[in-house]
Amino acid sequence: MKIEKVKTAFKVADALIDRDHGIRLIKFKFLDEIFNEGGKKLEQEILKDSSGRIYLIVVDGVIKKIGGSQSKGGIKSTLLFYQGGMQGGPSIRTFGIHLLIRRELEQNKKVEIYMITSKKTKTLVKGLFSEDEAEVAAFKDMEDKCKKDYKETEGVYPPWNFQERGEAWAQDILRAHNKHGKKRKSLR
Repeated sequence: MKIEKVKTAFKVADALIDRDHGIRLIKFKFLDEIFNEGGKKLEQEILKDSSGRIYLIVVDGVIKKIGGSQSKGGIKSTLLFYQGGMQGGPSIRTFGIHLLIRRELEQNKKVEIYMITSKKTKTLVKGLFSEDEAEVAAFKDMEDKCKKDYKETEGVYPPWNFQERGEAWAQDILRAHNKHGKKRKSLR
């Protein structure tokens, strides 16, 4: 699906090859000016807003991955997981997406990150002993809706949504992830 069909997303960053960092292969450059889907200029604080969000990884105008996150630190924090995908003990998803982005960039393709936000709604949130009023954004419901919309339109989930597609990671990525894990263990 082309990103131009999407009516609710706005661009927040570009992925770039990281030539300055020994381990990291990619980095993200956040836009200096961000405009929402309606063209309204947003403050840079939107990048650090901890409300749940949907992110779309787009390659040459085509959506490759739909994901959701509620990590503290906003979309900047969410993308740091992918940016650091070759460090520590990353999941296969984080490691694999890092490599997939790098491969696209090596082929001179444009990799962009778009975001979908939702207005916060006041509701009662139950704890162990009481309820407190809080503002929440239904990010998981948004993520499910985005994936459902995509599948209804395209007949399948996005190519890099391997779990939803019921597909295994490519063998070369699995081997690289396994090798990374073994190397990490040998350094302990």
